[in-house]
Parts: sequence; structure tokens; C-alpha cells
Amino acid sequence: MADDSIRAAAAGDLDDVVAVLTAAFHDDPVMSWAWPDAAMRPRRLAALWRFMAAEGYLPRGAATVVPGGDAAALWMAPGDDLDAEFWSANARRFVEALEGDIERLSSLAEAMDAHHPHDREHWYLFSIGVSPAAQGRRLGSALLAHTLATADADGAPAYLEASSTRSRALYERFGFEVVGQIDIPDGPPMWPMWREPGRGAGG
Repeated sequence: MADDSIRAAAAGDLDDVVAVLTAAFHDDPVMSWAWPDAAMRPRRLAALWRFMAAEGYLPRGAATVVPGGDAAALWMAPGDDLDAEFWSANARRFVEALEGDIERLSSLAEAMDAHHPHDREHWYLFSIGVSPAAQGRRLGSALLAHTLATADADGAPAYLEASSTRSRALYERFGFEVVGQIDIPDGPPMWPMWREPGRGAGG
């Protein structure tokens, strides 16, 4: 896919972003731990992605989509984050959106926050997904390459958490390096990953 066909995700892309990420994360090890009931999981995932995309990521302009809505990535640009002020204003609505089913999600968020670097501004990839029907078209790689090219041009590092060995391998091809392990109580591991600018171009 041509890099110039990727664009910033706008409010009108919300339904596509939610659908893509809900489908892509249905069998994710960490999301499966967060909501073990497979019948309920799509409802919870859709609520999670709708809230995070609509309230947190899409308005800030760094999220991206591919034409047709088959893949999306929720990025946060350097110097931006969902800080204490954001959560003070939105926590109640977030809990209501998830119908109060956030016990494991809260443990996950605490573990992720404990590892998130704060000493250098960086691009942060919160989530990226490709619709099952579009797998094999390298859409995820195209989304990664698009924003990482911007990071490289600006000399900015990037950070993410890999939630599966498959995604970890993909990120490693783009120059991300594992810098630790996030242990969730009774849950699967996650891997915090850091990328210095100019490290790897995928493939």
C-alpha cells in the first residue's frame, strides 16, 4: 500500500476504527484475560475502543486509518497524553461505558502505567489492528511505517506494549526492542518496547 494513501483518522472514521479493533483483539491474550467470557468480550471491546478512540485518540490527530477502514492505529504524538486531568473528567463515563466491568482492566492499566517511560517525549502506540478479512495485505505494516517515518524525520523515539509474541515479532522488524516485561496478576505477559529513531524500517 502506498504510504500516501494512509491518513489521519477523523470523527467520521469512529465506527470503522471500533469495528476493526474489536475484531482484531477478540483473541488477543491480554484482552481474553481481561474479559474471559468470549460471548461478552466483543461488547466490552467495542465499548473500550469507542471510548478511547472518540474521547482520547481521534481528537488529538495522531491516529491513522487506511482507505476502506480495514486497519487503524491509535497513536499519541510526543508531548501529548491522557493525563490525570483527562481521567478526572472522564473516569466516570469510562466506567459506565464498560458497565462497571473494569476490575481486570484497571489492574492492566496500573501495570502498563508503571512501565511507561516519562523521561523522554515519544510517539506512543496504544493499539493497532487489521480486520480479519484484510489479513495478509500488510496493512498493519503500512500503518506502522507511516507514523514511524514521521518519528524518524523528527528524530523522535517511539514506545508501545506488545500483547502477544506475534505482535512482538512484528514490532521488532520495525526496530522496536523489548525493554522489560509487564506482569499482570494471574494474566499473560506483555512486553514494553522502545524504538530509537531510524532503527529499522520493517519488512
